[in-house]
Amino acid sequence: MSPKDSTTEKRYVVKALSVIVTVLLLVSPLIAISSMIVPANAQVAPPQIPVLTPAAQQMSKDERNWEYIASGRLGGNYNPQKQITKDNIQYLELKWIWPVPSLGRIPGQVLQGFGTNPAEGVKAPPLVVDGVAYVILNSKTVIALDAKTGKQIWVTPVVASNTNNSIQAGGKYPITTEGSHTHGMNYIDGQIWITDYGCAVTVLNAKTGKVDRQYRDLCLEIPINDPRGVGIPTNSGWYGSLFGFPPTVYKGGNSFFYGQGGASEGTWGGRLYAAMYDINTGKLIWRTFLMPPCGDPKTCGPGKDGPLFVKEKQEWGQWLVDNCNKIWIQGIKACEIDRDILRNDWGDMRSNSGISQIWSTGMVDEETGIVYFGTAQAGPDWNKTYAPGPNLFGASIIALNAKTGALVWAHQTSAHDLWDYDCSWNGVLATAKVKGQTKKVVMKGCKNGIVYILDAATGEALWVFEPPSIKRTPNAYPYNPRSKEDMTKPWLGYPSKDSFWLNCPAGGCLESDIAYDPTRNTVYFAIQNPPSWSKVGPAEIRGVSLASAPAGTRPYIPKVNYTVNAYDLDTGKLKWEFTSTVGVGYRGGIMASGGLVWPTSQDGFFRILDADTGKVVFEKQEQGNVQPSIGATADGKLIVLRYIGDGNLPGAIAAYGLPDNVPAPKEVIKEVIKEVPKEVIKEVPKEVIKTVTVETVSPISYAAIGISVVILVIAGVLFTRRKK
Repeated sequence: MSPKDSTTEKRYVVKALSVIVTVLLLVSPLIAISSMIVPANAQVAPPQIPVLTPAAQQMSKDERNWEYIASGRLGGNYNPQKQITKDNIQYLELKWIWPVPSLGRIPGQVLQGFGTNPAEGVKAPPLVVDGVAYVILNSKTVIALDAKTGKQIWVTPVVASNTNNSIQAGGKYPITTEGSHTHGMNYIDGQIWITDYGCAVTVLNAKTGKVDRQYRDLCLEIPINDPRGVGIPTNSGWYGSLFGFPPTVYKGGNSFFYGQGGASEGTWGGRLYAAMYDINTGKLIWRTFLMPPCGDPKTCGPGKDGPLFVKEKQEWGQWLVDNCNKIWIQGIKACEIDRDILRNDWGDMRSNSGISQIWSTGMVDEETGIVYFGTAQAGPDWNKTYAPGPNLFGASIIALNAKTGALVWAHQTSAHDLWDYDCSWNGVLATAKVKGQTKKVVMKGCKNGIVYILDAATGEALWVFEPPSIKRTPNAYPYNPRSKEDMTKPWLGYPSKDSFWLNCPAGGCLESDIAYDPTRNTVYFAIQNPPSWSKVGPAEIRGVSLASAPAGTRPYIPKVNYTVNAYDLDTGKLKWEFTSTVGVGYRGGIMASGGLVWPTSQDGFFRILDADTGKVVFEKQEQGNVQPSIGATADGKLIVLRYIGDGNLPGAIAAYGLPDNVPAPKEVIKEVIKEVPKEVIKEVPKEVIKTVTVETVSPISYAAIGISVVILVIAGVLFTRRKK
């Protein structure tokens, strides 16, 4: 065996040993901590809530806690802590691992009839509140852990009914069965708020895990066969049995915000609405519909999906005209658009056209009494033969009066959305410097790959950030809302029916949370380029959201990548970008804290970037597609919580933090050579100035030279002895 082969073999042995050690380090905590998972019906000691030490109490609430799905109630995904920073991030280490239990490990967690596939895994960032970490599973089971040790404090399995109450299964609710996944929960005044199955909201006591209250029948107010609608007035379609994002509370009105949309991404036409309910009584305070009711006798008549609302459909079109000054469509005031386009929006409103769930949590401005949120796309995707017009208010950012539900403004980002470009995930409400002026703005990303910076009072677009890294295909550009031809386009690629590449695809170019760092006045977000080979199918197909057909074999394998972007809110300029070309997309979210940006990629790496430059300052091989969160343990030590897994399997929650004794920063000795005054000699007769420069050598250089000489002498002696 040659020396080279021997070296290679040793390298492989070392690498194998390294892998074995890594596996042991990961498995041993899993084995140890798995014993902490306690079934719900087991006899356990009273919950032991950690007590904050003086060090933790001295921290601000924003530093030690992550209370909402996007950190704060105004959704910035930002923590102002200064413990874990770019100066010490290289010392970040694993503190504990908590294995996520499978559905069979917790009795009562499995729901029958609410979906064809069990809801395994986690897709929500954990919360951290006063030393306690809260984890919600896709099944809506909530578990509390000690943030310092990962030890379980309490577990509350999903509390909804264990039977399917949909009308299709003989129940009373106008809902359909569908697989579930949960994107988050909110901690509000000592309680955990979650949306629950069957049009319900559940509120848990954060200390004990017990149910404080539950609001049921939020989509059922009238008898199911009442001619005024199905479940609620003027509704004729089916709602979803799940709602992935948590409700938020409007303290000034003692109410909570909640909305419902069509099942299966809009199919069956459940009429999308936003609403406020009284916290004490659960009674409806107001409801605002965000799409028209069905008005087509062929699909909504008796024996079909529900009653007919021709008059209400006509009133909806006129309402759009009357309120056109409050509505923006891709930066254009709706009053500048042909009034007939508005009056005839959605056509006769077939029941297989509709707007899906509100795939984001609302933000309530307690100062102004305005609630902000984004809406999903109008369905079905790719084929709107029976849904002409801009399809308001799909793929929109909405502002409503939190006390009355009246429209303050709306900004539709993709008119006549054929792609599935909903404005999902989080929004951010902040006071920021924009174009030289300090004002309150709403920041929202949509699946078209664009982040919108809107005036919070008017909805006017101040900036539209569309990263240059997006590689749109010809049929993925927005339509002109002023063009009747564009607003009545029946399907993608019309008139061709051939297969085509689509990017941004139905999965979107921006399918994750955004973050805002107020100290840098910078918004961070990630976009992906995952082109799909697609073909449009007929719009008459019922029960599906995507009007697709078999597209055949792809002509080639496309390049897939993602890019993290940083935009300055004042100048509107792209500050930096980081691109991964591993060949996977991006989903989950992004966090900003400690002068760092914490992306969530699906390429198998846990990376941390410098918030000012975008350079990688920490990297570790670890799979995860759920946004991280950060908060403090009871003794005031910051930890970062990450979900490890693909979101559809149990996986694990990993906690990272700094060592107890972080090495002091190495003192960097800089060699400073002072400028020596130049000696000037003057010759008086000729008045000529002669300069003589005196060179100096730093004492450190002398020391370095001396050390080099000593090393050479020692080397020579050793060499001579070796020869002898």
